[in-house]
Amino acid sequence: MKRLKQALSLGMAGVMMTAAPVTAFAASPEFSRSAEEWARLQDNKIEYDEIADLIHEYNATVQKNAIDLSKFRKDYGESNDEWANRYRELADDLEASLSYPDVDDTSYASIMTAIVTSEMQIDNWRKSADEAVDDYMTYYYNYASAEAMLTSNAQQQMIAYYVNQLQLELDQKNQELLTETYQSVQNRQSLGMATDVDVLSAEESLRNANKAILDDQNTIENNQEKLFVALGWKHDDRPEIGTLPEPDPDRIAAMNPAADKAQAVENSYTMKVNKRKLENAKSDDTKETLEKTIREDTQTIGASVTGSYQNVLAAKASMDLKGAQAQLQEKTMQTTERQYQLGMIGKMDYLNRKYAYDSAVIQAQIAKYNLLQAIQSYEWVLNGLANAS
Repeated sequence: MKRLKQALSLGMAGVMMTAAPVTAFAASPEFSRSAEEWARLQDNKIEYDEIADLIHEYNATVQKNAIDLSKFRKDYGESNDEWANRYRELADDLEASLSYPDVDDTSYASIMTAIVTSEMQIDNWRKSADEAVDDYMTYYYNYASAEAMLTSNAQQQMIAYYVNQLQLELDQKNQELLTETYQSVQNRQSLGMATDVDVLSAEESLRNANKAILDDQNTIENNQEKLFVALGWKHDDRPEIGTLPEPDPDRIAAMNPAADKAQAVENSYTMKVNKRKLENAKSDDTKETLEKTIREDTQTIGASVTGSYQNVLAAKASMDLKGAQAQLQEKTMQTTERQYQLGMIGKMDYLNRKYAYDSAVIQAQIAKYNLLQAIQSYEWVLNGLANAS
């Protein structure tokens, strides 16, 4: 079903598209993108390289965060002083509204209980004002981090969709093999060449294979629904899912964790938040704590870069190994085909070798997708999502 997307800016009238029955609203005004860009985002197809833009325009959490951020700016301003002053204003207003009862007032106890609660709130607000380190930018960085994480998760879900499809294909081939195996064992039992235990064992293996297929199908359905909703579709929509890009060997060759650590530290949203808080900090204790946190985060981020790079190398080695194994199985399968045609091997022997070949080919493709995921994870470490405190 083709979805309808409407451009609707925060606090600005949007433009409605009226051609389709399903509606989703874009976060940006129509003029923020070209007609060609909107057309790509508003079609009924998910492309890997569009995920970041789809998340930005149509993800419900991102849209809510944008509204909250706008409200924060309106209520508290942009600077830390405005934020702190707002707390002080709240405290002063509440304090000015307090009216203490006479001791002989029949409601004295309940009124004083409410007043004590209010006084505690006043103290808390004034303490918050004195200790405030947040401002508009710390909230902005946190929301930007959330958007980046949602984008990363959606990319993972799209890759997982294809991995799960391959796993389903492999499990279906396993089911076909086990079905033949079960029938073969039954035939052998009728000839007195297999026991009841052999039949029950083959039957259980087939039953487990059937369950694996159902599990795969449920996983695919659940994951793709999460992907669709994250990108602005309804859960029961069925947009086309585009192909995945190939892992880029040049990108791997260009990776330099020693040099890339500086980029990861600079782009880290956690680091940006803590550095901003340090700028706003007033007490020496708060400054010391934040400085210590920033030093520790710098080391943690560096370790995250190194770890992510090692994951890329491991995924690359696995892909190379699985690819070589698939090539070997292909040559073996060519021999197997000739042997089977000449009657040199039986049907079950042929089917087992065929499954080994199919499995090797599928595992090689899965390894390629795993490498793509490892590369993408490394990119996100460099672009804001490195593990920190």
